Amino acid sequence: MLRRFALVLFSLLAMAGAAQAQEPGSFAEPTLRSTHGDWQVLCVLNENLLEECFIGQALDDQVSGQRAMTAMVMKAPDNSVALRITVPLGVLIPAGLDLTIDGSSVGEVGFVACFPDGCMTQVGMSAEVLASLKAGNQATVTVHDFDNQPIALPLSLTGFTAAFDAL
Repeated sequence: MLRRFALVLFSLLAMAGAAQAQEPGSFAEPTLRSTHGDWQVLCVLNENLLEECFIGQALDDQVSGQRAMTAMVMKAPDNSVALRITVPLGVLIPAGLDLTIDGSSVGEVGFVACFPDGCMTQVGMSAEVLASLKAGNQATVTVHDFDNQPIALPLSLTGFTAAFDAL
């Protein structure tokens, strides 16, 4: 059965890798810099009190209201680009995650770690994958449940290029 999903604003606590604020053990609140279609540009202060920005999109299950996926794209000072996707606990870890863009698979990736709020992948993006995301209309992230049944999660690419270029 096809579930309907709604895009929502980020909850920084639901995303791994939040930067530390000035007080040890606390987390910086993100600052929403801009919204481009379905993507947001958010910034936080790192431990050196320097601003770090990323783009992202969160997907909640419209029926349950629970987070279904968080996608983030970060650009490092050396201009390398990383994609981080977090999905809820309960996925089949060995199956990993598959990303398709406009129906074409761009690859599978394994999970890096699981935390109380979900399991995370993070990979460096090639120039070809980045170009596909910029030119694409719709991406799909596919994970598998414990019965090895695929669960396809839509990832809108509307506004991706503008958000990325705003980094």
